[in-house]
Amino acid sequence: MKKNNDEIEKAALLAETKAVEIEKYIKSKLTPERYTHVLSVRELALDLAERYGADLRKVNLAVLLHDCAKWRPTSEQYEAAASYKIQLDEVERHNPSLLHALIGVEFAVSHFNVDNPEILNAIRIHTTGSGKMTLIDKILYVADFAEPKRDHAEAHAVRELAYQDLNKAVFEVSRYKIEHLLAKGVLIHPHTIDAYNSALREIGESK
Repeated sequence: MKKNNDEIEKAALLAETKAVEIEKYIKSKLTPERYTHVLSVRELALDLAERYGADLRKVNLAVLLHDCAKWRPTSEQYEAAASYKIQLDEVERHNPSLLHALIGVEFAVSHFNVDNPEILNAIRIHTTGSGKMTLIDKILYVADFAEPKRDHAEAHAVRELAYQDLNKAVFEVSRYKIEHLLAKGVLIHPHTIDAYNSALREIGESK
């Protein structure tokens, strides 16, 4: 019976007017591969939201909006950041792949009237993580990395771990990201280091 109720609740979420509006927009803007990624993130994120008791509606909207600015070319990313008067730090100025999350927050507010702080913060830090992550932040951070369409070994390992211990999954995502950036020899955002340290502390405290 509970499974049927969960399926009904999920169906209602997907049919919500705002969610449908956002999904229609991202489908028209994102590449087919990126759009498929968003839907796959949603699949995992909603499962994790049910597993850990997060607000399904907030998770759904955060997922749909997390890559809503990803379609812009690099030059337009910087132009959009300037137009929104976003103050970029040193790492963000040198890494355009971080900009879509910051622009996405502003776009969510201005175009879709989404102003819930939990949703906006999850969008803002879904790439870097942070040292102070809410349940919704953690779910999006992990699901974005480990969604089912990602078939590399690290994603598979995190996906399995996420259903057992979300903090350990956050730790592994941040660790993988740090190792990847170190291998590339590029700047690492302090938020990612903070996410790693915070998750490690939470794991230690739970023992």
